[in-house]
Amino acid sequence: MKMSASRKPLSHLFLLALLVLATAGAHAQSASPGGGLLPVTQAFGLKATIDKPGRIALHFDIAKDYYLYRGRIHAKILTSGITAGAIDLPPGKREHDEYLGDVEIYHGSVDGTLPYRATGALPPTVKVTVSYQGCHEVAPKICYPPNRETFTLPTSGGGPVGAGPTGGGHAGNAITASLASGPSHPQPSGAAPRAGATPQRGTLAVGLPFALLLAFAGGLVLNLMPCVLPVLAIKAVGVLESGESRMRARAHALAYGAGVIATFLAIGLAILALRGAGHAVGWGTQLQQPVIVAVLACVLFAVGLSMSGVVSFGARLGNLGGGLVRRGGTAGHFFTGVLAVIVASPCTAPFMGVALAYAFVAPPANEILVMLVLGLGLALPLTLIGLVPALARLLPKPGRWMQTLKQLLAFPMYLSAVWLVWVLAHQRGADAVALVLVAMVLIAAAAWWHGRAPSGRKLGHAFTLALVLAAVASFYAVARVAPPARMAAATGDAVAFSPARLQSLRDAGTPVFVNIGADWCVTCKANEYAVLDTQGFHDLLQTTGAVYMKGDWTDVDPEIGAYLREFHSPGVPLYVVYPRGGGAGQALPTVLTASLVRHALETAAR
Repeated sequence: MKMSASRKPLSHLFLLALLVLATAGAHAQSASPGGGLLPVTQAFGLKATIDKPGRIALHFDIAKDYYLYRGRIHAKILTSGITAGAIDLPPGKREHDEYLGDVEIYHGSVDGTLPYRATGALPPTVKVTVSYQGCHEVAPKICYPPNRETFTLPTSGGGPVGAGPTGGGHAGNAITASLASGPSHPQPSGAAPRAGATPQRGTLAVGLPFALLLAFAGGLVLNLMPCVLPVLAIKAVGVLESGESRMRARAHALAYGAGVIATFLAIGLAILALRGAGHAVGWGTQLQQPVIVAVLACVLFAVGLSMSGVVSFGARLGNLGGGLVRRGGTAGHFFTGVLAVIVASPCTAPFMGVALAYAFVAPPANEILVMLVLGLGLALPLTLIGLVPALARLLPKPGRWMQTLKQLLAFPMYLSAVWLVWVLAHQRGADAVALVLVAMVLIAAAAWWHGRAPSGRKLGHAFTLALVLAAVASFYAVARVAPPARMAAATGDAVAFSPARLQSLRDAGTPVFVNIGADWCVTCKANEYAVLDTQGFHDLLQTTGAVYMKGDWTDVDPEIGAYLREFHSPGVPLYVVYPRGGGAGQALPTVLTASLVRHALETAAR
């Protein structure tokens, strides 16, 4: 009876975890902007005509369950020699918006006018662009990004000569502009639209509870992502080694969980500081800093040396007594939690996109809560194994085989270090690679000397310190290396990302597939290997007539940062498909499949 009673809470925990994942998946599916929403041009049905000389009439036919923000309707005349007056709109319904405060909105339909006058001879046509923004108000509330439509109207009256949406507008600083004068609700990671739908990725007013739910689910799934695999090796060995003592297992599990949560808290505070300073931030952007990449490569290399048995960090602590040995073990598991978060940052797990997008624009207290719950989700599986005896009993018993496993698992550490050195080579070239390799040699020499020098010898400790300082000097030198001239991403069928080039392609009505990635983004590289670098994708580009445009965010790039903000993307990868005819772009999920890309491009080519 005692055994069944002890397992009851465990079963409840698993049922709760399944319920959380199922609920999050259902909400994410129902909240997807592609899941049944009207295209933006159908939801708000804008028509523009010159109803009498000197005045353009604007009529919005707003679909049921949709509304327009009065303060987000703007018009501008593009024809030279024509000057526009102030747009005239009727009062709207007053409402209090969670993000914007007091606003005015329109339901059903609304008519406005835009006066204009000619400074010389009246041209045969007038070109006018109208921007607007609205929302679908049925829960969960989903707001479209600002949209723009351009019309060419005959000055003799009648309907438009050539009217059509240019889509999306130039939201180069979309987050800042939205916070000032329009909704800036975070958006989901996006799903492939149903046939015929061409809205941009909508923005989702998830609210704090739903964001916390997705953050927890995303943290759980993050344990399965390839970025975390090297650290899972450390965690597995640590749990197995502590198997002989329940007290040590609990202490190690709690220390690991504390390391994960403390690191997410530190990231949250850093995001707040960077946001306050006006910098663009995203998930994984710390790897845009070459020094961080170099230090992380050396850390993984040193961990690999320790797991291989070449050096033994912390062995000297045994001479200071059993208490400090336990403290050293706890500190090691805390550091493992820190490393898990740092190494996980190049990956974005399912459910994380919405939560991170919410966190990066949310009030400070909400942003910190989301980051803490994300850390709780990442830390929970291993922490449960350490705290729940029933789970621990499922693990194999400790034995001599563990030493072989520990040495075997060192090789993922070395491969991760090689990957980071490769990233550094793309960021700063061969000189930076040489410097980080020198730092690795110095760290290995310091560890070797520290392990063999007689204890208590000040000279030995001083030499160890000198080697470590020399490695630190190498990191400083990496920071001083200038970035090499980067070649345009015009490999194969791809052209380099450029906002001006993108706009010219859209104006020409050409379908475009935009890929924004980075060398340090593991998800990006996996998608390229599985889908985007295949012959099938290249054939699809030829069939649909689409242009493949690549942007590289390995280093800081203000234009790419602005483009990510336009789609409220928390980081890379970001994939956007623009349809034929110059319509608004549709963001795809962060994990691609060949069928999903084929459906998106074939829909865009119609």
